[in-house]
Amino acid sequence: MSTKKVEFISSRENECIKRVKKLHDKKYREEFRSFIIEGLKLVKEAIEYQIECINLVIFSQQAKDRYQEFYWECKRLLQDGKIKRVIEIPDKLFEYITTTSTPQGILAECNFVDKDINFIKNLRRVVVANKLQDPGNLGTLIRCADAFGFDAVVTTKGTVDIYNPKTTRATMGSLFHLQIMREAEEGKLIKILKDNSFAVYVATPYGDIEISKIVPDKRFCIVIGNESEGVSDSFAKVATRKIKIPMVGETESLNAAVAASIVLYELRKR
Repeated sequence: MSTKKVEFISSRENECIKRVKKLHDKKYREEFRSFIIEGLKLVKEAIEYQIECINLVIFSQQAKDRYQEFYWECKRLLQDGKIKRVIEIPDKLFEYITTTSTPQGILAECNFVDKDINFIKNLRRVVVANKLQDPGNLGTLIRCADAFGFDAVVTTKGTVDIYNPKTTRATMGSLFHLQIMREAEEGKLIKILKDNSFAVYVATPYGDIEISKIVPDKRFCIVIGNESEGVSDSFAKVATRKIKIPMVGETESLNAAVAASIVLYELRKR
């Protein structure tokens, strides 16, 4: 058993605190190959599903008292060598490093969890986020993909960072349940899909078949496009089918996350 103990840090000048603060910025996330998650649920999900990716867990002093059972679990995992570091900091210092307006006082730094794009060869049902810009939409898409039994989410270049704090919060832990591939070059991704016999379904208001009528292929990906412009021409040109959601009201389109939830649910039913 490890003899590691919970550390107490009180200074903004501590290197660990400086590193966590830097991870608010995508540039440093890419440099360190790590990202921040916040909140009791997210940190619990990381521990349960991908504990090996966790570099450290930080508790504010209030959170240590409020979530005593979880604090002692983390302390046990530290002593067992399953978590590398557990740190306690003053509440004011936690406010300095948090990315939320009403923090729970629990935060973890995790190594990137995404896989190489070639991992798609091992999968059957894949969701592609094509240049989505809103972090909440991307996080909700990941959560829906998890809920409806898809294997992976792939983001293409030009999509909001999957490790953006707003995105990770919106996933509600699903980020740790799925295979994740990110910032794929469209041409390379399309080639891999075609070479491995994936049908390519594109969700668009101008589709040629209603989602309720499609019979999915054995292997397929569903492409969810940019909030204002839809899917890119590259995917539109190679689409096996262009799928639409029938609507009877006056609106022309749905929010990307709402549309994705409907499409993924319908595909999961078949």
